[in-house]
Amino acid sequence: MVKKANEKNKRKYTKEKRSLDLDNEIIIGIKTLPEPKSSKKKSTKKVTNKKNTTNKKKSKIDTNVRNRKYIDEYEPIPSAYPKKAKQKSTVNARRKKSNVQNKKVKRKEVQEEEIAINLGIEEPIDKKASRKRKNYKTTKEQELAKKRRLTIFRVVKWTALSSILLGGGICFLLSPFFNVTEIKVIGNERIDSNEIISLSGIQLEENTFKIEGYKAQQNIKENTYIDTVTVKRKLPNKIEIKVEERKPTFMLAFANAYIYINNQGYLLEVSNTALDVPIITGFLTKEEELHPGNRLCSEDLQRLEQTLQIIKSAEINGIGNLITKINIEDKQNYILELKSEKKSIHIGDSSNLSTKMLYIISILDENKGIEGEIFVNTDLNNKGAIFRKKI
Repeated sequence: MVKKANEKNKRKYTKEKRSLDLDNEIIIGIKTLPEPKSSKKKSTKKVTNKKNTTNKKKSKIDTNVRNRKYIDEYEPIPSAYPKKAKQKSTVNARRKKSNVQNKKVKRKEVQEEEIAINLGIEEPIDKKASRKRKNYKTTKEQELAKKRRLTIFRVVKWTALSSILLGGGICFLLSPFFNVTEIKVIGNERIDSNEIISLSGIQLEENTFKIEGYKAQQNIKENTYIDTVTVKRKLPNKIEIKVEERKPTFMLAFANAYIYINNQGYLLEVSNTALDVPIITGFLTKEEELHPGNRLCSEDLQRLEQTLQIIKSAEINGIGNLITKINIEDKQNYILELKSEKKSIHIGDSSNLSTKMLYIISILDENKGIEGEIFVNTDLNNKGAIFRKKI
């Protein structure tokens, strides 16, 4: 029984070998034989028939034979091969078929070229080179298209991201978190802080980023007493207004009122009340221009500079607080009036002020309480200062 089974397996194996050899041996012009049906199905049918016909003893012998790795010394049992070997054989067969088909196509192309050359229709063309060129062109176009798509995608992506970020940032900045809850004014002495805030136009519960700082500064400067202004945001909800005021240092006697001016010649305010500052007379500015916010004319500004020098030297020598009036009509001869001392001083111009002040102090000490005039506008080296009593 064992010998018969061995012989049958040998026959099946040889048949499968022959079928594979026929597949590999393909000749041009001859059709390939049809592939034989897989031996697996036949073997399975035979095995099933045998199982139904044979007894229990025969089935035991068949199972022993199948489990053996080799029937003879040289030929293995087909069923003993693993499944991977069968898969490899089928893959190799497919590859061989594809190679053969490619060879056929190449042969046909060569034959067509030879026929065209022999007939003299066309010159031989390198089809591979033409194909490569076509492929190269298509690849270049594809690369350019890819680059364009990438650039468009990047532009769209970054614009979308930037717009989202900008929109979110703007919404956050315009939120009630940045509404003004406090306005602080620094540096004001004469003007009330509420007046400065009202001039600025800034209101509480207004968004800080909606406030125009430059516009607020210009509005505050409408007040003649304001010299410089800075408006700062103290995030998240505070505004700081820093102010430098102009201080009245002189007064202009105009009709029955007084006009306050500062060191720079700005007209600050018209008032009926007199301040404890010197009164300037003999100015050349026209009455039409004497309004708060305006400035003295250029000639009066030059004379104002010299009067400031005279007052500084008088303050250094301790008589600055005694001056009540200054006549600036003649720029070569400024006249100072000392009301408490009942004296007027003809000081001349702003030259040699230190020596002139020494003469004035000595005359004031010698003639206390005596009304008169002091002349220091003469030649000091030869004549010196002169005092004339009022008769």
